[in-house]
Amino acid sequence: MKKQLSIFFAGLAAIFLTSCGQGDVLYVSDVVVNLSPVDGNPSSGYARIHGGTEDVTLISVTADDVMRMEMHETVEEDGMAKMQHMEKVLIPAGKDVKFEPGGKHLMIWGIGGGSVAQGTLKMIFMFSNDDRIQVNAVINKVGTPAADTKKADKPE
Repeated sequence: MKKQLSIFFAGLAAIFLTSCGQGDVLYVSDVVVNLSPVDGNPSSGYARIHGGTEDVTLISVTADDVMRMEMHETVEEDGMAKMQHMEKVLIPAGKDVKFEPGGKHLMIWGIGGGSVAQGTLKMIFMFSNDDRIQVNAVINKVGTPAADTKKADKPE
């Protein structure tokens, strides 16, 4: 009887320990906006999207305090780099997708003065599985050294 109870409790403990681990969770980190040095030109946005337990698609990124925001990617065509608009971005399960200079990035027009003065921009990343992840992007003003993501939101 003791042996059967020991096996039962060992199995029960294994189930509880397995359920304690969160596994891969879809989240967004390291979100920064670099303001354009030229008034009227778009600013650029960067982030790291960490894939969850299943493939999803990033379908849009929005912010109330901007005129317009688009997802773009820098591609090479005939030896020349050019920007290409993206409608969506695949986020593979368990993988990171980076929005960074020279690759995928956000183009952001007309950031409101309140967000600029505060130094953060509230953004919402929307995914094909209906997840909506809100983050506060750090706004780097012109002349700021390398992107500082220390103040950016981390997953809650």
